[in-house]
Amino acid sequence: MRKWWLYGLTVFGVWGWVSSVTMAAPPRDEQEKQAIIGQPIRLAVQPEAVSLQGRHAAAQVLVTGHYSDGSVRDLTHLAAARVEPSDVVTVQDGLFLRPRRNGQATLVIQAGGQMARVPVTVQGMEQATPVSFRRDVIAALNVGGCNMGACHGTPSGKNGFRLSLRGDDPAFDYVQLTREQFGRRTGRHNPEQSLIFLKGVGRVPHEGGQRFSPSSLAAEMLLTWLAEGLRDDPADLPPLQQVTVLPGNRVQTTPARWQQLTVLAQFADGSRRDVTRLSNYSSSDPAIAEVNAQGLVEFKRGGEVAILVRYLDRLVPVRLTWLEPKQGFHWPNPPEHNYIDKHVFARLKQMHLLPSELCSDGDFVRRVYLDALGRLPTVAETQAFLQDQDPHKRDKLIDRLVDMPEFADFWALKWADVLRSSRKTIQLKGAHAMQAWLRSHLLRNTPWDEVVRELLTADGHTYAQPPANYYRIARDPQSLAETTAQLFFGIRLQCAKCHNHPFERWTQDDYYGFAAWFARVRLRPEPVLGRRSEGVPAAEVVYVERSGEVTQPRSGRVMKPRFLGAGEVDVPAHQDRRAVLASWLTAPDNPFFARSIANRVWFHLMGKGIVDPVDDFRDSNPPSNEELLQALAADFVAHKYDLKHLVRTIMKSRTYQLSAQPNEFNADDDKYFSKAITRLLTAEQLLDAICDLTGMPEKFAGLPLGTRAVQLPDGEVNHPFLKAFGQPARELACECERESEGNLSQALQLINGPTVNEKIRNPNNRLGKLLASQANDEAIMDELYLAAYSRLPTTEERTKIRDHLSKASDRRKGWEDVLWAIVNTREFLFRH
Repeated sequence: MRKWWLYGLTVFGVWGWVSSVTMAAPPRDEQEKQAIIGQPIRLAVQPEAVSLQGRHAAAQVLVTGHYSDGSVRDLTHLAAARVEPSDVVTVQDGLFLRPRRNGQATLVIQAGGQMARVPVTVQGMEQATPVSFRRDVIAALNVGGCNMGACHGTPSGKNGFRLSLRGDDPAFDYVQLTREQFGRRTGRHNPEQSLIFLKGVGRVPHEGGQRFSPSSLAAEMLLTWLAEGLRDDPADLPPLQQVTVLPGNRVQTTPARWQQLTVLAQFADGSRRDVTRLSNYSSSDPAIAEVNAQGLVEFKRGGEVAILVRYLDRLVPVRLTWLEPKQGFHWPNPPEHNYIDKHVFARLKQMHLLPSELCSDGDFVRRVYLDALGRLPTVAETQAFLQDQDPHKRDKLIDRLVDMPEFADFWALKWADVLRSSRKTIQLKGAHAMQAWLRSHLLRNTPWDEVVRELLTADGHTYAQPPANYYRIARDPQSLAETTAQLFFGIRLQCAKCHNHPFERWTQDDYYGFAAWFARVRLRPEPVLGRRSEGVPAAEVVYVERSGEVTQPRSGRVMKPRFLGAGEVDVPAHQDRRAVLASWLTAPDNPFFARSIANRVWFHLMGKGIVDPVDDFRDSNPPSNEELLQALAADFVAHKYDLKHLVRTIMKSRTYQLSAQPNEFNADDDKYFSKAITRLLTAEQLLDAICDLTGMPEKFAGLPLGTRAVQLPDGEVNHPFLKAFGQPARELACECERESEGNLSQALQLINGPTVNEKIRNPNNRLGKLLASQANDEAIMDELYLAAYSRLPTTEERTKIRDHLSKASDRRKGWEDVLWAIVNTREFLFRH
C-alpha cells in the first residue's frame, strides 16, 4: 500500500457549508439601545411629512442618526416616539403608522439627545375607499406566497386551486377567486369564513401553513375586500408607474446592524402610497444579511448584500453594506500596478480587509502558466524564471505566454465548452472545425466583437463555415435566444419563457422578442461522405428566409425583434435580422456585452467572477465591485475588444499576484479578491500535469501521441480520468457544467487508478530516466519538486524523503512512493 500519509496532507476535504440563521429583533433593553444609538449630531426622518389618506393607509417612518465621523445608523427601531395629540394615529412597533381619525398631529422622535418632529395629516377616514383587487389583494397574495411556483402559482395549481404565478394575470386571478365553480375560495356573505382567508391566517388546516398574521396589513386588505363584496377594479385604474425604496443604497458601521426599509409606490395619476408591508423582500446572501416580511434587514456579519424589493410586478434592488472594523486594522497603502488594484484596494479598504502579500516567484510562475496555457511550466522554464533578476520579469513572462500558440489552445477549449461544440450535435468533424476556427482567431488576436459578429451572422455549409455550427447546436429561436443572452450578456432568460422572470426585470415579451431575432434561420441537411451519428446529419447548411415569426404564447401576439432593455425594432424584410442584432450587441455602448466578457475572463483568471456565477447578471446578484467591473469593460472597449490585452492587464495587476495565504483580516473573505483563490485544476489541466510530471504523454484514440488534454476537440473521448474530474459534456451553455468539487471517484482515480499508477510505474518515465542517469537523491528531489510545484523542497521535506528512501527495500519502489505522494498532495492538485 502506498504511504500516502508521507507528507501528512489530505487529498480532499469538505470546503464549508451553509448554516441556517434566525432573525433577531433589535434590542428592547434600554441600556443596549443607548449603546447602539450613541451620540448622533442630528436625526433625519423619511418621509419628512406623513399624509395618510383613508382607513387602509399606512406609513413606515425611517429614522437615521448622523454622527460626527460622517457615519450613519438606522435608529428606526431604537428611537423613542410619541404622537401629539395621541389619538390621530397609532404608532406600531418600528414606527409603522396607522390612522385612527381625521386630523393633524406631530410625531415626536427622540434618540441620543436629539429630537425630530414630523407633521402627520390624516384625511378621508369617513370615505368608503374600496380595497383595490390589483393593488392590494394581489399584493397580499404575493406577501403570503400563495401564488408562488411551489404553491398555487404552479400551472396545475394545488388541491384544485390555481392562481397566476406571482400575480402576473390579475384578471385570471379575479375569475379564479370569485367565479371558478370548483376552485374559488371566497364568500361575500360570510367573509371571515372564506377559505382564502381562513387558510391564509392559519385558522383551518392548510398544507402551506399560516401565510400571514391575522393582524397583518395583508390579512386586513384581503378580509376587507371580501367584506366589500369581491369588487373588481374599474377598467381605468391608473397603473403602477414607479417603486422607490428608502433609504436607498447605504453603508453602516457596527454597532448599527439593522436597517428598516420603506417602500413607496407611485401611480400614473400622480398618487403615492406606502406599500412597505404589501411588498416582498429577499436577500442576495442570507449568510450576510436576512430581511423579514416587514422590510427589516439584519446583518449577521460584515459584508454587502442586495435586498430585492418587489411590489406587484416591479423589482427594485437596494445595496446595503455593514462594516465591522477589526481591532488593529491599519491600511498599509500597498503599491498599485494598474487601475485594477486601485478599484480592488479601494473596496478592500472600505471593507476593512487587508490584502495578502505578493505570492512567491515559484507560486507565480506555476499560476501564470496554468492560467495562460493550461499547463505546468517545465523544469527549465521554472529555473530560468527563478534565476532571472530582472525586476520586470513577471510582466515580461506574461507578455511572452499570452503570445504563445498554447494560449490559443487553452482559451479555445474554454469557449468551445460553453459554445457546446461536441460530436453529439455537430459530428466530430464539426467539432474539429469549430475548435480550429476559435484557435485561429485567438492566434491572430481577432477583436472579440468581430468573432461574435461572425458567429451570430454565420451561414452556409457547417464544415466550410465552422461558426455556422452555432445554429446546429441551438436549433430553434428560443434556444438561440437563451444561449446568446447567457453567453454574451451574462443573462439567464430561461425563466421568462413561461412567465415573467421572478428575480429580474425580464418579461415574456422580452424573451420572445429576443427570440424573434432568430425566427428566420433555417437548416437543411447536406449529404456528405461519412456516417450519420445518432440521427444527426453529417453536415447541414444554415440559411435565412425572408419570413418567419415568433408568437408570445400567453398573449398570442406576434413579436417584433426586441433589444433587451431597449425596446422593439422594425427590421426590413430583406435584411438579415441577425446582422442588426450583432451590430447592437457588440456596439461600444451596449450595456451588457463588454461587462459580460470582461467578467468571464476575470473568472477564468481569478477563480470567481465579479458577478458570480458569471452568466447570472441580475439586480439580485450584484457585482462585488461595480467600479472594477465597469473599468474592465471600459478598458476592453477602449482597446477594441482585445482579449489578450484584457488577460495581460489582469495578470499584471498586484491583485492577480497576491498570495493565497490569508492574514488575520482576510481569512474569511471569499468575495473581494483580497487573496488568491485556491482551486482544483481542471480535468484537462490535471491530466496534462500528471503527464508532464511523469514524462509520460497520454494517447487519445484517433489523435496523435503528444496531443494534450487541453487540445481535445470535444469532451466525448470517454476518458475515465477526465470524466471523474469534471470534464463537461458540453450540453449546457454554462461554466457551471464543469464540476470543480472533490468527490470519491476522484480520490479513487488518484489513489489507485490506472492512469496515475501506470505513468508512475512505467520504467521509461521521468523517474526512470533520472535513475538510469545515476542522478543522486538530492538531484531527483529537486527535479520532481520543480516539475510539480515550481519550487525546491524544504529541509523538512528532504528529511522525510531521505527517511522513507532509507527504509525502502528497493530504490525504484521508494521513489515511486514519493512520486505517487507528490501527485496526491493538495499543492499539486490545486492552483494557488
